[in-house]
Amino acid sequence: MRRASLHVLCLFAVALAIAACATTRGAELEPRYVALHNAFAAMGLAQVGPLQRGSLAEGREMRFPVELTADCTTIALFGGQGVRDLDATLLDAGGAVVARDATKDPQAVLRACVDAPGTYTLHVKMASGAGEFMTASWTGGPSAGPRTGGASSALATLSGTGTCDSPIALSPGSFTGSTSRGESEHEGSCSSSTSREVVYRFELTARKRVTIDVNPHFDSVIYLRKDDCTDPDTEIACNDDAPHEHDSHLDEELEPGVYFLFVDGYSSESGTFKLNVVMNDVPTLEEVCQSARVLSTGLVTSGSTRGLYDHVRSSGCGDTAKGPDTPYRFDLARRSRVRIVERSSDFSTVLYVRRRCTDAKSEIACADAGFHDGEATFAGMLEPGSYTVVADATDREADGSYSLFAEVGPENGQAGTPGDTCADASPLGNLDASAAGDTFLARDDLSVRCGGTGTPDVVYRLEVAKRSRIVAQLDHQEGSHVLALRKSCADVSTEFACSASIDRTVEPGVYYLIVDGDPTFGLGRFSFAFRMREVAGQENACRAPKLLANGQTAKGTTAGGSDKFVASCAGSYDGQASPDAVYRIVVPSRGRVRLNVTGTGFSPVLALRRSCLDGTGGAPEVACNADASSNRAHIDTTLDAGTYFAVIDGQGRGNQGAYALEYVFSAAPKTR
Repeated sequence: MRRASLHVLCLFAVALAIAACATTRGAELEPRYVALHNAFAAMGLAQVGPLQRGSLAEGREMRFPVELTADCTTIALFGGQGVRDLDATLLDAGGAVVARDATKDPQAVLRACVDAPGTYTLHVKMASGAGEFMTASWTGGPSAGPRTGGASSALATLSGTGTCDSPIALSPGSFTGSTSRGESEHEGSCSSSTSREVVYRFELTARKRVTIDVNPHFDSVIYLRKDDCTDPDTEIACNDDAPHEHDSHLDEELEPGVYFLFVDGYSSESGTFKLNVVMNDVPTLEEVCQSARVLSTGLVTSGSTRGLYDHVRSSGCGDTAKGPDTPYRFDLARRSRVRIVERSSDFSTVLYVRRRCTDAKSEIACADAGFHDGEATFAGMLEPGSYTVVADATDREADGSYSLFAEVGPENGQAGTPGDTCADASPLGNLDASAAGDTFLARDDLSVRCGGTGTPDVVYRLEVAKRSRIVAQLDHQEGSHVLALRKSCADVSTEFACSASIDRTVEPGVYYLIVDGDPTFGLGRFSFAFRMREVAGQENACRAPKLLANGQTAKGTTAGGSDKFVASCAGSYDGQASPDAVYRIVVPSRGRVRLNVTGTGFSPVLALRRSCLDGTGGAPEVACNADASSNRAHIDTTLDAGTYFAVIDGQGRGNQGAYALEYVFSAAPKTR
């Protein structure tokens, strides 16, 4: 029969003693058992046999049968409140002593390595004090001395009580635990909790990806804090109900430091749980950059963020690009136009370009949007050299597939782009339309007043038969563009509007709408909405609209009239075709204006405008109100002194009828 060395015995005795000292005087036994069980499991020990309990008065004894295998077995005993000295002796079938605890503490540890398996007897004596105690057995672990790497200190740390003052040390592996005996002092940001929590501690000396899963018998919440266990502001992650309703899951890339994991319960729930911890090394940015794939032009490059890490962040867009990322090497032989598109239907894409892979300060461009949804596009001019293109994501949890497509064009563009010159300007229709184009390969033929020098442009031609209001606005684009409206295509002196949107009233004639790049990265695809509307009817209505006096109610009908105005709350622009009427009101001083309209047989729309005519500069509408389910509309607002216009319109098409419009004004109180 072999006995464990004194060194090994002291290893477990010291660990158990430190665990007991960390436990407050009134603590229960279960958290100490869970802590010790997790500690032994982390060292490679496996529990065998049942967990046994007992209670003794001072001087009394108790015996338990213990099944031992031909292996090393560790038996731990710890007493509850009132226990001062707990003695333990292990006897063989003949009554000979196999192992004995000689310490004078409320806990005891025995370590026995036997040659023959069989039933042995554990003799427990309450040498001093009285109360409950608990005992359990584990097999495995060191047989003649500690394993490598300071096992005693690790075990001592692991044997905490599950509070911030005495956290249970955490290592990779699977553990069991319970929150029912913990404390209720903390709460995570993702869920309210009044239940008890258990606190674990782990320390990282290198960057790692840490995955933690809790499979509970209650509705769990887990959260992670860094450096300061008691400070809620140090929380870096919190999860409730993932991947299932009661489970909790964290998957974080963590920098070196000390971390505290809280296993808590939603609301007041508590109970037992299984905890699984995985810690994987994260490759360094230098290693990732060295193995970066080459991004070729003209080919679709596919990739996936699954299992990747967040190595780099953007300083320019995409909420710093917190998702997993992949750098690519992009080589350019000569100064060229470059367009790179990242596409994904699984996550929000972010694409940025660096001069040097490992240098965040070398970022020269960042994009988190493109011509279509799910795209991030860089389109600009690059000097010759080697670059790093990073395919990234906005969200940390980005998980899915993506593609990259890169193309290169001549520095000065090339002939053949639709609408590239005034001579081959693309025609625009006379009604509402949507147009799309691409300046990536266009040449720089024109210079507009609000655009950039040297940026490519394309031209559209429109014929205006009657005095009309022209409205054009960019909606989707790569790079950044502006619109310019001219009477003569090549003559900048005839340009009377230049911006991202245009709203002008023009006389009959031929006009040119130019799409040019702005001074930054003005390359790529674009689209704009275009509307042209004759204004003769509106001008006639605005020559002498009826004046409404304070307190007056005007009655009339829109039936049989014409459609002259567009109201923002009357449905889509294209879908509005209801007759309307307009009134003038004069506000004598700053005050409260109330307008109420009641329709008969139709649902009215009420709009208040600062100018009667469209296209006279600025947005004419001040307020708009409509309720398609009723026959009333109202506006109640405060206005400065001036002349305003009230328009009664109908929702959508053909909505018309009789109405009564009431106007009430009350001056604002004077201030001293």
